[in-house]
Amino acid sequence: MTLLDIADMLADVLDFEDVYAGNIDANKDKCIGVYPPKIAYPQAICVGGKTCTKTNEKRISILIHWTDNPTVAEIRAQEVLERLTDIRAYTAGGYSVCFIKCLSLQSVGRDERGINEYVIDAIIYYERKE
Repeated sequence: MTLLDIADMLADVLDFEDVYAGNIDANKDKCIGVYPPKIAYPQAICVGGKTCTKTNEKRISILIHWTDNPTVAEIRAQEVLERLTDIRAYTAGGYSVCFIKCLSLQSVGRDERGINEYVIDAIIYYERKE
């Protein structure tokens, strides 16, 4: 599962076009970016190896880059968080997403243009392809 698969899934689930993988268009007042986590995590493999491992996990960070109004930005970040936690049995990029576990939602301040930004750290659990 790639960041682009995840960005496409979020664009569909959130009904929002401006979702990017690996970057954002900082000239826009409203957009969302999907990034790899800043810390590398080991791959989770069950005892018995890959053949016994039915699901994989993908850790991501989601940047919500949303208006110069802090209240509107916070509300949108909460909405994104709620939609993420509702995802069950969704197909993205040929993978079946079991669910998404959101670890944190935090404000990261404003960018140089004064646009508010929030980050959601999450783990996507999906069925592995054979």
